[in-house]
Amino acid sequence: MLIKSMLENPIDIRYSGEDPDEKILYVFRQSFLVNIPWLFFSIVLCFAPFLILPLVPNFINPGFKFSSTLFWYLIVFGYGLQNFLNWFFNVYIISNKKIVDVDFQGILYKKISEAPLKSIEDVTSTVKGIVGVVFNIGNVYIQTAAENREFEFDFLDNPSKVRDIISDLVAKKRGHN
Repeated sequence: MLIKSMLENPIDIRYSGEDPDEKILYVFRQSFLVNIPWLFFSIVLCFAPFLILPLVPNFINPGFKFSSTLFWYLIVFGYGLQNFLNWFFNVYIISNKKIVDVDFQGILYKKISEAPLKSIEDVTSTVKGIVGVVFNIGNVYIQTAAENREFEFDFLDNPSKVRDIISDLVAKKRGHN
């Protein structure tokens, strides 16, 4: 299922810059719970015309009321779609060769950062706040010796498991048990 926050050995998932002999082992995305604020706000925005239209004077053209309401829902739909796409396409990929951070912001901006597993020096996970502790959501920080010094995987489900996966792959890559 593509909505899951962790996919193990995904099939038919590729990213720009993937090596031909590379195998994607894990794909992570932020916890689905990070979507609750914008989903709630979108629902509230959907009810706004029902509260505002009764206050509009009757001499306003009904066609204008209809078209402005339609425009309002188009804006709300665009807001929701943009937030969903940002969540869905911001992914963290772990392959047999490297880690990859794909940042998707808006429709016109995509940033891909990667570092080889052998250059990873330290992996740290943090869980903080009430929501983080209750739902086990946190961040994973990866220190590297590569050009990008630090990777930050934000708002992941079970960040300690992700930390362990990365640490085990790094140890395996370096020949440690």
